[in-house]
Amino acid sequence: MATSPLEEFLLEYVEVAGGLWQIVEPQVYDAMLPTAVEQAIDLTTSAGVFRFTLDPEAMPDYPTAQLMAFGNPLLDRIFEQAQSLGQVARVYLTGFNLSPHDLPATVRRSLQVPPGVEVRSGPPRAYHFAAALFWFQATLISDEKVQNIFAVGIDRYYGRLTRTLEDTLRSTALSDTRSYPYPDAPGLPVRQAYQLAREEATHAVAVTAHSRLTELQQYLQSETQRLTGYFTDLRAELADRQARVAAKGDAAAPFEAQRQALDREEQAQLADLRHKLALRVQIRLLNVLHVIQPKLRMRVQLVPAQGIGGEIEVVFDPALQKVEATVCPDCARPTLALALKRSGQVVCPTCAAVSPVPRRAKSS
Repeated sequence: MATSPLEEFLLEYVEVAGGLWQIVEPQVYDAMLPTAVEQAIDLTTSAGVFRFTLDPEAMPDYPTAQLMAFGNPLLDRIFEQAQSLGQVARVYLTGFNLSPHDLPATVRRSLQVPPGVEVRSGPPRAYHFAAALFWFQATLISDEKVQNIFAVGIDRYYGRLTRTLEDTLRSTALSDTRSYPYPDAPGLPVRQAYQLAREEATHAVAVTAHSRLTELQQYLQSETQRLTGYFTDLRAELADRQARVAAKGDAAAPFEAQRQALDREEQAQLADLRHKLALRVQIRLLNVLHVIQPKLRMRVQLVPAQGIGGEIEVVFDPALQKVEATVCPDCARPTLALALKRSGQVVCPTCAAVSPVPRRAKSS
């Protein structure tokens, strides 16, 4: 059974905090934490052992275990303490082969060019390329509090999202020092990388929030119908009592005051229900990891059988063993398909197919 992101986080937290853990059964763990950490998260343990589970169905078998689910105050304190252990860190990726076999052939196979165009790659140079991994915490608050963690990777060289950064970190040797004297490749400023990451995280949170809001609105509708029906029945009973009293010719009871009281109570309960089911969303940055990785940067020439050739830069990622999509100079979109304009500029095929607008001749 695959572990959930929360389960992975808790086990890593115990290790980073200097503790030990062992599995009792799937999704049930015993952990020992340093005394200072227990005090920081206000944790009371039995004989120094903290038992927790991520499976609600395991609680009857382990009544002393803490159910680690979003909304648990202890889990919130663990998040805060984990964040204090290191909000910003930097790692260097090492152990790559920076002299891959027949790199020019790899480049030719990776790039898509029109028939009759030859691809020639210049000598590669190694640079340190920077990326950043941002972790955001989104909190959805309504009748209950739900928290989600979103990780967003930004390739600072190209200034775009990267979906492979977390996988690369899991499969690569890491170091906290620079192992190679390579120069740094140019990169997007951290502030702009953060803005891109926050936009992506906000979009992901909006999708989650929309789904949650739909659930809340459906529940609000059903509860509103239930409450309205309940008070409608009460007013009908009151009207029936009033009719019986009037038929007997008895003294009029304060039916109007009772009806107004029912109306006020109905509106108060509906307002309380709407307030309780209103959705509020909070998003904040938890941690940032700066990832520095050596890659190979080279100039590539496109040489046609006739006409003017051109050059463009490409990057080979030794971690993924592939050429990264470059950026079209005209539309700024990532692409591995390249073509030539008449001027010799290397662009994507779509931009190459766009004919320039002819200039209107000046009238004499």
